[in-house]
Amino acid sequence: MLLFGIGIGYKLFYLQFIEGDKYRKIAEDKTLKSFVVNPVRGNIFSEDGSLLATSTTKYDIFFDSKTVLHNVFESEIIELSNSLSKYSNHNQEYWRQYLKNEKNNGNRYIPLLKNISRQQVEEVKKFPILKYGSVRGGLIIENKIKREYPLGKIAERTIGYERIDENEDYRGVGLEHAFGNYLRGRNGHMVKRKISNGQWKVLDNNLNKNPINGLDIKTTLNTYMQDIVHDYLLEQTEKYQADHSTAILMEVNTGKIKAISNFGRTEKGKYYEKLNYGIGESIEPGSTFKLMTMIAALEDQVIDTLKTIDTENGIVDFYGFKVRDSRKGGYGKINAMDVFRLSSNTGIVKIISDAYNGESEKFVNRLFNMGINEPINLGVKGEPRPKIPHPSDSNWNGLSLPWMSYGYGVLLTPLQILSFYNAVANDGEMVKPTFLESTIKLGSKDKNQFKKTVINPKICSKNTLLIAQKMLYDVVHHKNGTAKNIKSKHVAISGKTGTAQVGYGTEKVDYISSFVGYFPSDKPKYSCIVVINKPNKEVGYYGSDVAAPVFKRIAEKISSRFPNIEKHKLSQILEKIKVTEKESKFINENNLDS
Repeated sequence: MLLFGIGIGYKLFYLQFIEGDKYRKIAEDKTLKSFVVNPVRGNIFSEDGSLLATSTTKYDIFFDSKTVLHNVFESEIIELSNSLSKYSNHNQEYWRQYLKNEKNNGNRYIPLLKNISRQQVEEVKKFPILKYGSVRGGLIIENKIKREYPLGKIAERTIGYERIDENEDYRGVGLEHAFGNYLRGRNGHMVKRKISNGQWKVLDNNLNKNPINGLDIKTTLNTYMQDIVHDYLLEQTEKYQADHSTAILMEVNTGKIKAISNFGRTEKGKYYEKLNYGIGESIEPGSTFKLMTMIAALEDQVIDTLKTIDTENGIVDFYGFKVRDSRKGGYGKINAMDVFRLSSNTGIVKIISDAYNGESEKFVNRLFNMGINEPINLGVKGEPRPKIPHPSDSNWNGLSLPWMSYGYGVLLTPLQILSFYNAVANDGEMVKPTFLESTIKLGSKDKNQFKKTVINPKICSKNTLLIAQKMLYDVVHHKNGTAKNIKSKHVAISGKTGTAQVGYGTEKVDYISSFVGYFPSDKPKYSCIVVINKPNKEVGYYGSDVAAPVFKRIAEKISSRFPNIEKHKLSQILEKIKVTEKESKFINENNLDS
């Protein structure tokens, strides 16, 4: 016995003094734990102060039946069931039976209520049984931060989302992800000690670190304009039973995107914001590319706008491949101005093929100099790089130049196309489109205002620009313009129609219908593009019929809302669009406003 006692004494001595630090540390590790404290994610606002995205704290209520005494449970279960029935779709009897079964099974983590507010939590804490707290009443409260989007489905894809994957990397789309570095904030942490019954108590020590909340961001989106673009685009997309569509509205001088809508069709024929087609989908621009083509030719001085071009019978052959005009029989002999406003495919192809015969690189380099071969780098995920064929490419051939002159073999996103048209409206200055107005520290009035970024200070000479503006005006206001159907009594519109084939060379040919331009013509305030992809051909597919009316409705509605956009006067537009003496003669002879 003596030896046994000595052995025990030695063991106690060894554990307490020799290995004491080790075991004290192990014991401490079991009772202390560092918890991550998440920051509050910043809000996303529209330019007019409307909430587009915000974080709210929601609470889930659970019940630990094992900690509640039997007599307390039996005496108050009916009252508790009655209280719960008022917060749910279940009646008193359901709750009584549910709680009784869970209690009999000895369950300790019983779901009661989900996604309730802080105010509701305070009311729940007064419920029978639960009022005794976590130890005697079995009350378990868990909180979580939930992201909410007050506008619902409007601009859903543009606002987007951001999540953390299994590798702790941030994944997402839209503004939430693009500006995540502003919105996220930084995690804090706090050390807690385990006390009893799975409960942890915060330790007040210097190891705790408060989180840094994320910044609010103010976007350029305008909820009124967004609502207009959303409604008109959806209505037309449904009418023409299109596969998908997009529309973007941008402020000319600043590049601020005021509205963007995207619709994709489900298998059931319904439409929702499926993908951000305006930013992420490359398309062959078709006739909307003729503006880039004409400006390049004018800058290189290889074209005279009054030169007569023979469109022949509306069909031109290149190496056995035919270029056709939409009008059967063609337009006969017309000048270059007519080629543009009539959107003659044969005319534009003959102009470029003749002008750049053996000098294809000169034409493409001119396009490159204007800046259309570079991505916008908006920050929003998914923008593809523009595809502008170059003679140095391995697949360049004799068809490349004529094909690209009227928008085939070229790939641009709707926003990339719009950026160029916006530059024409902005007297040649190409500005970078943006969604970001400013960042704001949570709970503060201090703002970090973002300034506009200029991509290209001058896409072309002043004279070329004036001729281009005149051509775009003619498309809508001349008696032979392809978009004369959208001429408005309320606001002057300038722009270009596009009707590009999809799947050409196959048995199933579809179309991309588009219209891109700006308004008002004399003092451009907004630029806009509407693209409706694969409309039902039996209903209609020309850009003038499908896309252009959406543009008109947007322009008229916005013009009626904002008094700084006045009704146009021809004399003012002519004063603004000054061209050479030779061109002025042409304008007068042909009656600009006919």
